[in-house]
Amino acid sequence: GDMLNFIHMNDNELVECAKSGNSLALQVLIERYSDKVLQKARSFKSLIGIENDDLYQEGMMGFVSAVYSFDNSRDVLFSTFASTLSTRKMLSAIRKINSTANLPLQSYISIEEEQDLFSDIPSPEETLLSVERVNEINSFVEESFSKKEKKVFKLSVLGMKYSQIAEILDCTEKSVDNTIQRIRRKLRSFDGV
Repeated sequence: GDMLNFIHMNDNELVECAKSGNSLALQVLIERYSDKVLQKARSFKSLIGIENDDLYQEGMMGFVSAVYSFDNSRDVLFSTFASTLSTRKMLSAIRKINSTANLPLQSYISIEEEQDLFSDIPSPEETLLSVERVNEINSFVEESFSKKEKKVFKLSVLGMKYSQIAEILDCTEKSVDNTIQRIRRKLRSFDGV
């Protein structure tokens, strides 16, 4: 398997090859995304003021685990999925580092977790959760959503299907569907649309 065969593949094709044990395909994916993980690690470091080069390593561990756990049949881009996992890994490292420091991380973390950090094409959810609005939306969600609505909202923003949300929350798909309808109505009233 020559490296050149892989350069022209799209992410999904590379992921499939990597999952079936092809290390060159994994290498190409890593080269495709490592700069973005590095930029993200740097922006975390400067924002949070920590000196820790392990952040990039953590991010890459999250990225590689995304490659092996990505499910092609889901309605979510690999870039979005990988972004979520690598960011989460960095955030949990940051939380460990800062568990003693009293830093106002929460608002920052909620922004980062909802945003797709790799893809330049925003999905409707990301547009909805653009950084300027995310704090307004977060406080609206906090005040107006039930516990269940909050959970369903989070999972749907991550691109999960109703069936997966139902499985995670241990309820029926119909119940997820009803909850999403309620969420849509609330968001519409928030938006004044």
